[in-house]
Amino acid sequence: MKLAILVHKGPDEAVVSSVIGVAKTARAKGHDVNIFAMAPGVMNLARDDFTSLIDDGVNITVCEHNRSQYMAPGNVEGVKYGSQYDLAIYAHDCDRFISFT
Repeated sequence: MKLAILVHKGPDEAVVSSVIGVAKTARAKGHDVNIFAMAPGVMNLARDDFTSLIDDGVNITVCEHNRSQYMAPGNVEGVKYGSQYDLAIYAHDCDRFISFT
């Protein structure tokens, strides 16, 4: 199964722990997981527990426009800096879509 997750909440929001838990559980079950972060969600690049999902095989893409607006960390290894087009592709190609907004 392909799972896409939209993260619109910043690092201080409790729901981000749920994002991390869902992503880890899905990967442990062998599912493909793509996370797209936008708006305040790009600030999660400052959370080690969020970016460490990459080591578990989770693909993380952030909206570069929002990243520059929020001055979120850049050049995080393994993170793709993209656009809303990437989100559209994830939404089109996934079997399940979860939005944390």
